[in-house]
Amino acid sequence: MSRVSPTSRSWRTSPYLFAAVVAVAIGLTIVGIEMSRRLGAGQNPPANPSVRVESSADTLGAAYPRELRDGSGATLKIMARPQRIVSQTLGTDEILLAICSPDRIVGLSVFSRDPQYSCVVKQASAMSAQSVRGPEEILRLNPDLIFVAGYSRAETVELLRAAGAPVFRVTSFDHIEDIKTNIRTIGYATGDDERAEALVAQMEREINAIRARLPEGSERPRVMSYSAGFTAGANTLFDDLVRTVGAVNVSAEQGLKGFPKISAEQVAAWDPDFLVTGAGARKFDEVRRLLLSDPAIASSRAGRTGKIIVIDDCHYLAVSQYVVGAIEGLADGLYSNTPEGAK
Repeated sequence: MSRVSPTSRSWRTSPYLFAAVVAVAIGLTIVGIEMSRRLGAGQNPPANPSVRVESSADTLGAAYPRELRDGSGATLKIMARPQRIVSQTLGTDEILLAICSPDRIVGLSVFSRDPQYSCVVKQASAMSAQSVRGPEEILRLNPDLIFVAGYSRAETVELLRAAGAPVFRVTSFDHIEDIKTNIRTIGYATGDDERAEALVAQMEREINAIRARLPEGSERPRVMSYSAGFTAGANTLFDDLVRTVGAVNVSAEQGLKGFPKISAEQVAAWDPDFLVTGAGARKFDEVRRLLLSDPAIASSRAGRTGKIIVIDDCHYLAVSQYVVGAIEGLADGLYSNTPEGAK
């Protein structure tokens, strides 16, 4: 178990250590860290399995110092309420901007200002917080709390920890309950416990309202996600969303887990009632046409009946409170008269 105190400033005070970190960081090829998780339906699954982080609900209002343990078992002791927070992932960007004062956030992920994937573009664009990718950019901000994810590059996390930086790794994203836990944990770390609880309560109210609108006694629709040749099986957030709106995830039903690659012919063979995918704003029709241009997809029940649900990527790929928009889009697409879904 590693223990790091944010009061430690060895990486700030030692120019030799800082220079070493910078030199290694420059040699790294920084890729789309966030995309590896948020585009899970279209890419290979993360290398490391998700592990639930500890909930902070039972420690609401506790004074500092505060101690947290992440899914890997690493502990972080926070001596005082953080004032220079850096977020390296879009999920933590979105949570922080909902519960934390913007003047305490000095760094956000590069995706926070990307309109295709971010639900907080306007908020992030109005802030002075810098966009960060790798350890060099993060360390230059002198943060007293850094949020990374289980899918962040291992080299980045190790360099930050080797420099004595105060890193907390969020590792669980496969269920709606995981997202609630992450919100509470982030609120506990930043001292925004009450705002975190309020955000979780708001999520629960909105989800309950969606579920209250679902038709009773109807046959459960059979649904598949399909994007760039990948689907989402069991043990995924998509599977949890499907079950939340009373539908059946065909890929999970067929024994698939995670985000495997499948052929369009397999989709046709399993013949789902609906296909679900994501798209950026104003690209819904384009994505729908692309799917239906494949003869196998077009021959499936979903293709023949035009039941292709397209949900805005900022909700469809969300691992924050904005996932509620995906639940609503999925419910509307399945049970309304316009199966195209959320627009």
